[in-house]
Amino acid sequence: MTDYKNYLETDNPIHVFEKWFKEALEVEDNGYYFTLSTVAKDGGVNARTLLLKKVHEGKPLFFTNYNSVKAEELEENNHMAMTFYWDKLGKQVRIRGTVTKAPREVSENYFKSRGFESQVASFISNQSSPVKDREQLENEFSKARDLYAESGVPYPENWGGYLVEPYEITFFIYGDHRLNDRFQFQLKDGKWENQRLYP
Repeated sequence: MTDYKNYLETDNPIHVFEKWFKEALEVEDNGYYFTLSTVAKDGGVNARTLLLKKVHEGKPLFFTNYNSVKAEELEENNHMAMTFYWDKLGKQVRIRGTVTKAPREVSENYFKSRGFESQVASFISNQSSPVKDREQLENEFSKARDLYAESGVPYPENWGGYLVEPYEITFFIYGDHRLNDRFQFQLKDGKWENQRLYP
């Protein structure tokens, strides 16, 4: 039986999220996956699936190309939402907040920890821009892979991390007969306030 009282008594819901995230990585096939929603330039909404690598100093951290559509949208409006759905755990989390670019050292260290070919793919990608065909993409990849096979891939200046500063976190636990449990935390005047919501 879940001790729901503990959820409502926490003074920092990020700690609950970190616990759930750790469980998801152990149980789910793709526990890293989340949906990132941003405000589009036309006033609409964009969404795409990314990977959350970790929580860095209390802030969720993800990486992307700084020239991508998502990065351009975050530059104009740094408010976003990230949604996690963990089927095997029967849990879901929605985080609303703002983002800032991660320090270069954080981004560069993570880039260097990636596999060589993943580094190459990020280095050549002009993400979200048109490419003629698959052949062009593979040719650019092959050339860069050969070029940096010995020296290593240089850190691309247009690639890096974003740190999320949450101001609202909603936890959702699936129950029988759709009688689900839902808890929402909102940051107000530097303190987290919480409430149970109807599912």
